[in-house]
Amino acid sequence: MFFSDQAGHVFEAYSFIHFLLIAIIIIGIILLYHFQDKIREYKHERLLAKSIALFALFWEFSFYAWKLYNGVRDPLLILPIGLCAYTLYVGIISLFFKNKKLFMIGYFWVWGALASVLFPNISYSYDRFRFYQYTISHMFFFFMYIYMIFVYKWHPTIKDLKKSIMTLSIIALLMIIFSNLFNENLMFMLNSEETPFSMFEGHGYFVYLLGVITLSFIITSFMYFPFWIYYRKIINKLKKDA
Repeated sequence: MFFSDQAGHVFEAYSFIHFLLIAIIIIGIILLYHFQDKIREYKHERLLAKSIALFALFWEFSFYAWKLYNGVRDPLLILPIGLCAYTLYVGIISLFFKNKKLFMIGYFWVWGALASVLFPNISYSYDRFRFYQYTISHMFFFFMYIYMIFVYKWHPTIKDLKKSIMTLSIIALLMIIFSNLFNENLMFMLNSEETPFSMFEGHGYFVYLLGVITLSFIITSFMYFPFWIYYRKIINKLKKDA
């Protein structure tokens, strides 16, 4: 029953368990920030980073195994197709190989992980494996990017934001084509599935699509805001020292 795809206890948004997940994210960010120097100077830091990346990869594979166990055979339902999956794999490769260029593109998509935790699109709760796979996976790849920001001091620029949006635009176009071609709701390009994108439904497909894409790009751009503040502080400090 633990590995079943049939829900037992139903997950309730903003319940004690939900707030606990949000609290874990906040605590994780604080801990990474507090210990960033010690982690950076740790002699086995690269081994630690690679271990984190490999665990994230293993945990994602457990999702595919869970689907196969429950009889899912459709490749479109098994393959890692979706913003969270793309962000996860970019994060894994970036962390494992210490690839800064990839990180700079994937960082701006991390909002997908935050949205998945703040507005979880699952019915499974603590008595099902899928609950742990979903929550740990999304929180973990969020922590991977925070790790690279704090430990490696990788700070995206406006140029990186433009590259990220351009890449996401290409992905979105492909997902629209494949979603309509195979009648699969890839990256919510057909319907909201009761996510916050539901605000755009009821006015026709074009309006829905325009709303989803526009909101996604606005949130993606907003991910630059913390670094805009960071760069402003540096500029102001330089002006004062000049």
